[in-house]
Amino acid sequence: TSCEAPLAGGGAKEGERAFLKKRMTSMGRFAMQSETSENPSMPTFFLALSGEKPFTVTDFVTQWTRQSMHLRHPRFHSRVSHDDRGYFLQLEDTINAVRAHVSEHLHTFAYRNDLKKRIESCLLEPMDLMDRLWEVQISSGPLGSSGAIGRAKVDASQKESVNSKPTTESVLLFRAHHALGDGVSLVAAVSDLCDEAQELREMVQKEIRRRKEKFMKLGFLKKLTKYLQRLVWLCFGSIQALLSHSLLLATTPSNPFDEIRRLSKTTRRKGRSISWCDVAPLDEVKSVAKALGDKGTTVNDVFVSCVTAAVARQIAQHRARMTSLDGTDSNSKQCLALSKNLNVVIPVHLGGGILLPGKSVGNNIGAIVARVPGEMDYTTAASTRLGKVHSALASVKNSPAPILSFAIAKFCSSYLPENWTKSMFVRSNANASVVVTNTRGSPKKLHLNGHTVESSHGFLPLPPGIPIGVVVQSYAGVVSLSLTAEPFAVPDADQFLSWVVEEYKRLSDEAMQTTV
Repeated sequence: TSCEAPLAGGGAKEGERAFLKKRMTSMGRFAMQSETSENPSMPTFFLALSGEKPFTVTDFVTQWTRQSMHLRHPRFHSRVSHDDRGYFLQLEDTINAVRAHVSEHLHTFAYRNDLKKRIESCLLEPMDLMDRLWEVQISSGPLGSSGAIGRAKVDASQKESVNSKPTTESVLLFRAHHALGDGVSLVAAVSDLCDEAQELREMVQKEIRRRKEKFMKLGFLKKLTKYLQRLVWLCFGSIQALLSHSLLLATTPSNPFDEIRRLSKTTRRKGRSISWCDVAPLDEVKSVAKALGDKGTTVNDVFVSCVTAAVARQIAQHRARMTSLDGTDSNSKQCLALSKNLNVVIPVHLGGGILLPGKSVGNNIGAIVARVPGEMDYTTAASTRLGKVHSALASVKNSPAPILSFAIAKFCSSYLPENWTKSMFVRSNANASVVVTNTRGSPKKLHLNGHTVESSHGFLPLPPGIPIGVVVQSYAGVVSLSLTAEPFAVPDADQFLSWVVEEYKRLSDEAMQTTV
């Protein structure tokens, strides 16, 4: 960002004092330009805490000031300028500014359903960016009452507590506009709120020092060779990435879910199908990837394979439903062809999913699009799909495609008209059916003002044109999934995630057989 001279009012509202005007990042402007009224760019996530007493607004404000969040991440104390939407106004009154973003809500007892509705509202309700860029809703009730903490985790937390048993849960539901920062950066920034924040920062710094020392030990010629290799990779890899993406655009004329909506004559209604679940221990997933995949197969590869298998089952279910409605007339069955391949979007955080020391929350994210297997014979081994998914993703992830997408988005937001930017954003996904993102949380449980963070789940704001979004997240050694989808595409979100888990269990069973 670049700074302007101090303001004398400069668009600040009555009762506020704006003392600095800062230019928004290109990606922040891109988020504002590319969103639509049906698809606002509003990353949402919740933290579920356990403790002996509720976590309150006062606790949040106290923790915020204690951890110097206003100094580490000043953008949280900003809003979009009334005079120029390309600039932030940074506010000086930090404590009152934080209080204005935090509110307490009723903690009802409709297990999971109430929280689903609140998450849906957070994803879809517009936010006045000239008033605020983020907000937090805090609600508290009996432990396990909302569904934010799964029953297995509730039982485990009771067993882990030696002296006193936690009886209360508090749900901190965050939402923020993408202009403030990408979802990965926001979660990383909020980790600075935790009691263990300094320990986490030291872990990051230790890893940076280790990598830097390893590089410094290289001789001059080896360093020069690495620089030249990266230059060649960037030049020729960029050409290959552009050609590959152009091929995807040319050979994917439609999204199967667009065909489903057209053939079933379903009108698009505003809303989201929401669900979340814990899947398996992280170490177990890594073992499955190692046992069944080629060298370099990742946790993300495993779950992209599982998610796309669930997408294929969802398409098959839509086809069966339309065929049964047609009776003997099988026109829909003929028109809705088998989706042998699917395009999937994978967001890639260019900072490796962390905020480097001294860096504030921001937008540092690119994306790749890959073609992976779609509908396959269910009797085919799940590892067959995993192998094909890994090959497809590796060829794109190891290219400069994420950097190119980041650079192109910056160019569009800076130089092209807003309607052109919206159009290019929709077209660039190559009619993808699903977006899958992966975030890495702390390997151990964190705490907020003494309250244990039992679980954390993030929910993707759906990009225009893509009906399904899945977040794969690891926290405290457990891999979890979160689903955001358009209701016409995924009528039953819980069933969809159960299909993902079933596919993972197939992989797990095959992995066990290979080790016997």
